Amino acid sequence: MAEKKDHHQHLNQLNGSRRELEAEEEEFQILSPKAITRGRRRLKYCGIGIAVVLLQVVVLGVLCLTLFRFKDPNIKLDSATVENLSVGLTSTPSTINMTVNQVILVKNQNWGGLKYDESAVVFSYGDVTVGQGTISKGSIKMRKSKKVTVVVEVKIEGIGSEISSGVLGLKSYTKISGKVNMVGVVKKRRSGEMDCSLSISQTTQRIQDFNCH
Repeated sequence: MAEKKDHHQHLNQLNGSRRELEAEEEEFQILSPKAITRGRRRLKYCGIGIAVVLLQVVVLGVLCLTLFRFKDPNIKLDSATVENLSVGLTSTPSTINMTVNQVILVKNQNWGGLKYDESAVVFSYGDVTVGQGTISKGSIKMRKSKKVTVVVEVKIEGIGSEISSGVLGLKSYTKISGKVNMVGVVKKRRSGEMDCSLSISQTTQRIQDFNCH
């Protein structure tokens, strides 16, 4: 029995020594140059990954403040003509009828497509609305311009002293509203406006001058 007990004690001592050797070996492997190099490499890769993420955040922030900033469409009057101008001085009240054709240039200043709604062009004489035209809904690609044509039938009743000067003054107002789609994710409504003053010669039946802002 004593010999058997001594044998078990000897085996336990051997197992304990083996575990100590394995622990020392693991500790040596952890502290070995190869392990240290691998650890430094992992830290380096982690640092690079964090730097890339931070760089992307900064770039996205700059783009949102510059390129991806939502802007209103820019509206300009490209040309305007008058047709079928007639003056009825014998009627009561006296009237003027005409057809005004406008070509309007709409510029999308955004880095995303613009889908605009159906819009109106309103003509007024003094404070009275004398005609209205319609701009059909449509779309403009990013950083592109588009020309739209509007035909307005104008009828003015009760002409004042302007009729004797041979020059008729009209005003037009245009507003185009729509939705800008940025990178297919962010959408925001934007609108542009234009006020114009037009001087129309009754003799030549032409627009001799116009000023818009």
